[in-house]
Amino acid sequence: MTQEISKPLDTSEIQTAYPHEATPTHERFGEGERYSFGSTQADVYSKPPELTPVVYVRMVKGYLAVGDVLHVLPTEAGGLHVDHAHGACEISKTGDVASVYTPPSAFRVSKDGETRTDVFGRSYTQTSLDVEGTPEGVRIMIYGSLEAAPKAVTAKRGSPLQFFLLEYDPTNPQEPIRHDVWARSKARDSLQSLKLKKGDSIEAVLYRHTWEVELQGGEKETHTRHNLATITRVERIGNAKRKTPEQ
Repeated sequence: MTQEISKPLDTSEIQTAYPHEATPTHERFGEGERYSFGSTQADVYSKPPELTPVVYVRMVKGYLAVGDVLHVLPTEAGGLHVDHAHGACEISKTGDVASVYTPPSAFRVSKDGETRTDVFGRSYTQTSLDVEGTPEGVRIMIYGSLEAAPKAVTAKRGSPLQFFLLEYDPTNPQEPIRHDVWARSKARDSLQSLKLKKGDSIEAVLYRHTWEVELQGGEKETHTRHNLATITRVERIGNAKRKTPEQ
């Protein structure tokens, strides 16, 4: 599965979130925007003349050039998140840099036919489909309930929608697994039309990104985010009359 790489890259959200300046014109990448996080600089080239979007990260000792960039977004902690065609990269507020690369590998089915019980005591079968090396990350299917209604990440028009999907954990029924889910572009429009509320249950196809950020003290912090692909089933809480995906 491939994802279209848009050009020019949309940098409106990071422009709104962080101060920036124009970069000197690069011989290959053209004109860009420079963002600073501690001693680390991120040069974002949204429309190179003959290339797909590029983010060029300059560190005190070294650099990282990221091509085929899909999204650049501010993080809640004041850093920068970069999705690219083969993984993700994140820069913390203080300039720590972490990058994950997902090489191509064969399709496989894991946990095939595993029977679980949801929060309502009903049995269901959950199958995780792992497709490593796709632009979006690892493909999975999860059934769970919404912790709260989806909300925009920023106040800007067209901002991604975010919600937390609570998956029942039979090994610890009192503590559901909490999945951070973002919806962009067409998935965002589809999610918005469903008008989901707190407590609604859904079955969703997601693409998972997991990466580590090394903190200044040498400790590592793991981050996981899911991009919504589609919602295959909706179970409403209460009697609200809201749109349901067509079967």
